Amino acid sequence: MTDSADIELIENLQLRFALAQSSDQLQKLVTGLLVPLLDKLDTASAVVRPKVIALLSQINKKLKGHLEIKLPIDSIIETTFGKGAAGFSQGFRLMYIGMAIEVAEEQQLVAAIPHLLDGVCTRPVAQQTSLTTSLFAAILKGPELTEDQMRTFEFQAKDQRAAILVALARDLFLYNATQPKADGSQMPVSAGLSLERQKALTNNGKAPWASDGSALQTIKQRLIHIVGSGIAFPIEMPAHVHEQRLLALLCASCDPYFQHVADRGKDAIKRMCPVNYESDTFVSSVFGMFLGGADAGEAMGTRSPVNAAVRLKLLGYLNRSELATGSYQRWIRVVSESLFGTGSTVKLRQQGMSFLLWAINKAPTDQISQASPVLLQLIQKTLSEGATASAASSLSEDTLRGSAYVAYGTLARRVPVLALGSLEHLQTLFGAFTSENASTRLSVQEGLLAMLPAYGSQQQQQQQPQRALNMLPEFLESQLESSVYQARYCALRYAISAFPFGNMNARWLCILGLADTKPEIQQLARSGLAIRPSTILYRSSELPALKDAILFICNKSRKIVDGSQQLAPENRAMASIANPRVYSSMLDFCRSLMLATGVAGIKQQRSEFAVDPADLEFVNSNSALSSELQQDSMHTALATLELSDPADSLTNRWLEIIGVVVQSLQLTDSTVLSKALMYLVEVVSLGPQRLALALFESRQQLLMRLDTHNANVQLYAAQALAVVHCVKLIEDARSASSAAWNDELAGQLGEFRAAATAPAQPKLLDKQQGSIIALGYISYGLLAATKTLNKSWTDLGLDRLGQTVSSIQAAIIDGLQLATESGTHPAIATAWCVAAGEVCRLGAFADTAESNKSVQAMAAAVNIVKGTSTPRVYDAALALLSDLALGNPSTASEVVELLLSAAGTVSKKQLDMHFKTGEALAKALGRFKCTLVKMGWVLPLDPSEVLGDDGVSANVAGINLLFEAVTTKLVRSANTQERQAAAIWTLTMVQSCPGLEALGPWLSKLHACLCMLLSDRSELTQEVASRALGLLYNLGDAALKEDMVYSLISLFGGGSRRPGADGNTADVQQALRRQIQSNEPLLEQDSLGQTPDGHSVNTTYKSILSLASDMQNPSLVYQFMQLATHTAMWNSRCGAAYGVANIIEQARGAIQPHMKSMIPKLYRYTFDPSPQTQTAMKSIWSALLGSDTARAAAASDSAMSDDDIPTTGANVVERYWDAIIEECLSSMGQREWKVRESGCNALASAVSGANPELVVPYLDRIWQMSFRALDDIKGSVREAGLKMCQSMATATVTWCTPSDASSAARNKQAQAIIASVVPFLVDAGVSSDAEDVRTFSMGLLLKLCRTSGRYLSPFVPAIIERLLESLSNMESQSANYLTFHAEGHGISPDQLESARLSAVKASPIMQGVETVLEYLTAESMEVLVPKLQNIIRHGLGLPARAGCARTVVILCVKKAELVRPFASALVKAISGSLTESSALQRQAWAAAIGYMAPMLSPGMFRNLLKHLEKVYFDKYEDDIRGVSGQVLEQLAQRCPERLCETPNGPGAASFALFGCSDAGEVVSTGFQSAWQEYTLGLGSKLVIEHLLELLRLPLAHIAADSWPHRVQSAKAIVDVARMVEREARSSDANKPSGPAAASVAALAQAVLPELVKASRGRVWPGKEHVVGALVKVCTVCADAVSTSEELRDTPSTVCDILLKEMKQGEIPYRREMVKHCSALVEGLDLDVYDQLSGTLLQLVEQYGALSAAPAVSSSHAMDIDDDDDEKALKRPQQLMLVAAAIKALQWALPKTRCLSANQAGQLARTLEDIAHTGVWNTRVASLECLAALLRHLAGASAACDRFAVDIATVLAAVRVCAAEGKYVSVRTAALDTLDAVLAAVAQLGADSRLSDWQRACQEALELFLKDPVPSIADRAKELAK
Repeated sequence: MTDSADIELIENLQLRFALAQSSDQLQKLVTGLLVPLLDKLDTASAVVRPKVIALLSQINKKLKGHLEIKLPIDSIIETTFGKGAAGFSQGFRLMYIGMAIEVAEEQQLVAAIPHLLDGVCTRPVAQQTSLTTSLFAAILKGPELTEDQMRTFEFQAKDQRAAILVALARDLFLYNATQPKADGSQMPVSAGLSLERQKALTNNGKAPWASDGSALQTIKQRLIHIVGSGIAFPIEMPAHVHEQRLLALLCASCDPYFQHVADRGKDAIKRMCPVNYESDTFVSSVFGMFLGGADAGEAMGTRSPVNAAVRLKLLGYLNRSELATGSYQRWIRVVSESLFGTGSTVKLRQQGMSFLLWAINKAPTDQISQASPVLLQLIQKTLSEGATASAASSLSEDTLRGSAYVAYGTLARRVPVLALGSLEHLQTLFGAFTSENASTRLSVQEGLLAMLPAYGSQQQQQQQPQRALNMLPEFLESQLESSVYQARYCALRYAISAFPFGNMNARWLCILGLADTKPEIQQLARSGLAIRPSTILYRSSELPALKDAILFICNKSRKIVDGSQQLAPENRAMASIANPRVYSSMLDFCRSLMLATGVAGIKQQRSEFAVDPADLEFVNSNSALSSELQQDSMHTALATLELSDPADSLTNRWLEIIGVVVQSLQLTDSTVLSKALMYLVEVVSLGPQRLALALFESRQQLLMRLDTHNANVQLYAAQALAVVHCVKLIEDARSASSAAWNDELAGQLGEFRAAATAPAQPKLLDKQQGSIIALGYISYGLLAATKTLNKSWTDLGLDRLGQTVSSIQAAIIDGLQLATESGTHPAIATAWCVAAGEVCRLGAFADTAESNKSVQAMAAAVNIVKGTSTPRVYDAALALLSDLALGNPSTASEVVELLLSAAGTVSKKQLDMHFKTGEALAKALGRFKCTLVKMGWVLPLDPSEVLGDDGVSANVAGINLLFEAVTTKLVRSANTQERQAAAIWTLTMVQSCPGLEALGPWLSKLHACLCMLLSDRSELTQEVASRALGLLYNLGDAALKEDMVYSLISLFGGGSRRPGADGNTADVQQALRRQIQSNEPLLEQDSLGQTPDGHSVNTTYKSILSLASDMQNPSLVYQFMQLATHTAMWNSRCGAAYGVANIIEQARGAIQPHMKSMIPKLYRYTFDPSPQTQTAMKSIWSALLGSDTARAAAASDSAMSDDDIPTTGANVVERYWDAIIEECLSSMGQREWKVRESGCNALASAVSGANPELVVPYLDRIWQMSFRALDDIKGSVREAGLKMCQSMATATVTWCTPSDASSAARNKQAQAIIASVVPFLVDAGVSSDAEDVRTFSMGLLLKLCRTSGRYLSPFVPAIIERLLESLSNMESQSANYLTFHAEGHGISPDQLESARLSAVKASPIMQGVETVLEYLTAESMEVLVPKLQNIIRHGLGLPARAGCARTVVILCVKKAELVRPFASALVKAISGSLTESSALQRQAWAAAIGYMAPMLSPGMFRNLLKHLEKVYFDKYEDDIRGVSGQVLEQLAQRCPERLCETPNGPGAASFALFGCSDAGEVVSTGFQSAWQEYTLGLGSKLVIEHLLELLRLPLAHIAADSWPHRVQSAKAIVDVARMVEREARSSDANKPSGPAAASVAALAQAVLPELVKASRGRVWPGKEHVVGALVKVCTVCADAVSTSEELRDTPSTVCDILLKEMKQGEIPYRREMVKHCSALVEGLDLDVYDQLSGTLLQLVEQYGALSAAPAVSSSHAMDIDDDDDEKALKRPQQLMLVAAAIKALQWALPKTRCLSANQAGQLARTLEDIAHTGVWNTRVASLECLAALLRHLAGASAACDRFAVDIATVLAAVRVCAAEGKYVSVRTAALDTLDAVLAAVAQLGADSRLSDWQRACQEALELFLKDPVPSIADRAKELAK
């Protein structure tokens, strides 16, 4: 077409558009021509194009005047996006798209959204603004999208479209509406946006949502609906889309202006699928939002950072992402902005500091090192700012500072160079303890401990400057003096970790820590000083050098020596050397170090040396040396000190250190003194003799300690004196310089004797006791010296000293006699016994012809033993007897006889006596062959040198005498105590005298006797006998051992024939094996008797025999027996002395071939409930396999090869796994409870930490047997079963916890475990009848729900069903009790139900349900729904049903797509449960239905509404009927649009309205809420489109048989009438037209006939509501009634009805009819005075007499004095009826005519009477009616008799009322009447009465002018004018 033709065509079109006048014409032109014109614009030539543009401009002008014109949006969009972005028409097309959206239909808007999104994606930036505006406008104008509509967006296929929507949504969520500024300046930019982006979002501020908050809120809500939808964004979409969705919704959840938007955003985030926080795109986006800047590909400027609220949540995600810590440049900026950025809040600062701590922990080391200066600056700045704050800092600030301190320490740990350079940082943190408050100090402590690894490793210590390393101990020591205990604790931790164990400065700090008052610090200090056995045996080089330690401690003690400090009690609280506790700890550590060094030296010297690490505990025990190893260790250590520095021996230094305590006169702490003296005795006894000689010169210090009030101090001081006197005498005698002894020492001993023999005085008791002990020990030392020298006192030239010693002996004998007397103090008696024993030990009391001292001493000792009840004195007397026999062998037999006779007299509570007696016998008979005697020898001399060879040999005769009595008398005695004595004494002899040859002949007999004692009823006797048997076996030769084995077989069920009589030991072994494997008991039931607690006594021995048999070595039974230690007595102080060395090592080689058959049983026996069996078996296990301690110690020794490391039990269980598990499982099913219990314990230990591959094959059996044990009849078995179950539960949870790094094999393994465990728990565990099993199963199932994740998917339905049922099964019994006794406890049923449901919501079971629902799939949903239906219909108990309802709600929220196909089935099931008794449960069901309602089909929805109506009308209980309203309320909240659906069935509008009028408040509340939700936003649409639906139920029940339903219908009709009235008034105040008028007419036509019918007939309760509804509809529909032929007579009919009803019924009913009459006359403006006045006046006159006030006074007008109570009660109602009737007369006054004179006069008179005599309300009504009557008469036409009313009488009534002093309302009404009178008088012509009336008016006015009420007086003034 040519240009001219185009121009002509366009001109014709211009004409057509110009001539188009109507909207229809213009609509037709636009629809057909707009799109072709736009196309023409692109193809037109330069000549034609201006014409086209002109035409388009003309069209635009036309469209502005016809806003209703709809543009062809579909065609415009199709042609716009079908073309390229270029072209002349693009601007017009985009403009027309925007215009079209303003008037488009909803479906068109929905269809346009995806095209607009595509346009935003592909079009240039210049066009994106217009398209974005159109997109948001479409979302705003359109509906809230349904799921089907969102599916049409196809986001999954077009993820770019989804991404642009999410990006735009995020930007809009960040935008905050602002009003344009009046000065035209630029509007502020919202946080998170750039100016350009904000302009694009708001169309440069022109878009409605730019300033309109309501529009912006709507768009945001609809965007949340889309972005948060799992339908629009399925989980299969790319991860980056979901990441951006999360960030967008996060911005929405932080909306600062629209709370609803924020709430919906939070809710949408909860429904989102999980996001990978380690995604690079996610982390980059988070950083970008936090820090601002330009996005990738962003062409719209640089974004500002988001606001603080969004930042706070972004930090929450960064705090969980390790990837976020990969770029320190970014996260440092984030931390800096959080802490010090503009607008930062307290919470943001706290979260920023948490992120800093996270980054420090997780960032790569190289980055942390680079960033450390900046990070340190940030932390220090945070702390410095807080330091300047006030002391009363807030908790939030304290938390921030605490986190900063933790970050400080963690940074130093990651970058050790910061901490190691100097002590500055350490000083800063320690200094914070004093400057910070208590809550922050814990964080400071955490920071310091976090920094500790920087000082801990050896490599880092080497990097530390020597100067800082040297200053550190001094600094830490200063912190130990801090008043803040955290500072002291941290200082001690640093001392232990920052230095090697060999550093004495660190050990010194630990020593100081022992003086702290805090137990935890003391414990920490002890751990820092403890020397580990592994260190001694394998790493002795790590110990502090003994030389350096002695010198270090000596230097410390010099402060005491030089007098600068003193050891005194007042210094106990000081952490310094002057503190006695510190000094004592220093001594202890030094002594422990000496012992450890000695053991290490012995190990180096003796290649064959071997010791169990457990036997080295004595190193740290600080107790007296009690074994040869201990003595050898100390001797070696002292020798090392002696050789270390010949010029200055370190032993002198050690003696000097000890001497500080001894010399300190101010120190009275007996603990410290006794310890120091004990160490002193060790030095002089085991060290070189020169030390004793040196000490002799300062012995006066020891003499002073003899007066101390502590027996141990006196004893050790006396022992030291004995040593030094002995050594000195020998030295002087050999050097011939002993002459001075006769004078000095003899005199000193004489003083001691005088003090010892002086009369007892309480104040001198300690001195006397010390003197006695000193006499004994010094005499002992002197006698030993003479025996060593083999010279008499005369030979030595010491006759006087000899005489003194002899006199001392005599004094001791006398003292023993004194000790036998009852009045002697026990301490003195004990001292005499001790002194006598020391003298007797060397044979000083040997009887001679001249002396019988031995006999006297023996007699005295016997008397004390038999007569004393004091244990201490008894012990001393026993020791004296043993010393007598030790020094004089001839008395041994007498001692034995004495002790034998006393054996049976020991009481059960004094069993220690047997052990003490055994000790005495062993020392007396074994003499120096007894280890007890050896340990008691304190002299630094060889006993054989002192006593000779005969003096140290054993007393064979005494031994024979003892064992003869044991084997012939004691063992067979009926006295239990004597049998115990036999076993204990035998054990003591064998134990204490292991190499005694005299025992050989007695071994066989003793063995037989001990076997007999194995059957003793006393458990102690059994165990002692078993120990002795083991030791006896080792003492015998091969033949004897074979005989012992045979005798044991015979004892435990063997035959009379001796197996292996030919000497074949194998026969013996086989016989024993057959006996054990025959499943026959080794002993008959109770054949060995029972223990005191009723248990069989042979369990231990049966177990040991079984083990020996399994090992094919029955002889080991004796070695096993010695390990049985279990009784309380055996573990007592005395019993502990009888521990034996383990000898199993000797048989290890023979045992190895039989390990496979022995290990399972042995392993189970180590967990036997019998302590004796368990202890024995554990010892055997450790012996056979090696202790863990030994292996750990050996493994840590790098010098040892793997072959040298001892074998351990660590891998034994795994090696013999199958056999052990079978043994345990079979044991758990045995009849004996001990076997079952041991099987449980063993299996629990085996499973803990086991490889799951080993456990899986046995999993079913293990759980089955574990639950069986958990329900065992025996309590201890149940406890073991619980431990077993707990062990299995821990293992199962560990195995079945998924992780990101889980391999396919691990996943498969976990699935196999879950497949076995979960069904078992669900089917057999949770549903078990046993409460313990049920409780445990539930706990484990919940743990698996929380941890097992995706592995649970196949089992979700079964788990949920069982958990829901368990809510009721496992409910507390107290809740069940309160259900029946709630009233008695003051609890209402509702409160109880609420509490029960709250418990359900907070229950861990319900949390487990919520957790496991996350793993529900479509397949498992099909299985779950029938289970839920079953619980809904048949579930027992409120908790289960409440939990089911909550589960359904959770499903709807989180898994809506899975619920949708089954929604109808679930709703159908729930609808049948709506009528249950529990109100709260009904609410829960209602909520569940509300959530599922949007998913229901239309038919199901209608059926639901029908069911609700049926429930409402068929039930009689209000609380049951109310559930319908509750469901409607939920439906109105969740899907209000569905309530408007009425095709093919009833809707819900009428039902909701009908229920609102229910008489029951419980019922109506729900309906009212539903109605409010339903009508929200409907406006005029409600009554225009749904009027008939609203009237459906009211009309159906207006004439129902139920009176309440009639009343309810009437109220509903009134509500409808009011809505119609409001709509009509809003349409046109005067003449309703259009839809409103139609609604009024429809209302009248539908309702009035039915109401007229219902209003006729007799009176019934509530009928007044029906009549009221009739009146209301008449008044609302007045115009429609007047224009309708059918309804025109309705007003007169209503009047007739009212007249009739006013004459019948009770007074309240008649009053309501009168009021309705007033409303009718007022609303319709009817002239019905003639019809109504008669009836109304009759009512007034009928009850007017009652209104007369009593004659007392007007101020008491309401006082009633009526004897008739019923009349008194009715009177107020009658008065109100009178007032209402008068009001009705007032309204009935004609408007168009005047009353006749008679009518007016009659009415006036009636009113005047009431005004004179009535009560206040009737008087007010009458005065108001009089005023109205006067105005009526004054305003009527001239033809009327205007004043038939006597104004004088009216004024009289006014004056009476004006004088009313009580009621203001009466006077106000009277003034109004006066006003009407004045107006009427003013219009009168000439009248003779006029002057009288005016005067009366003036009088009345004067009364009003005096009224106290200002408003009345002021109005009266106006009238006076």
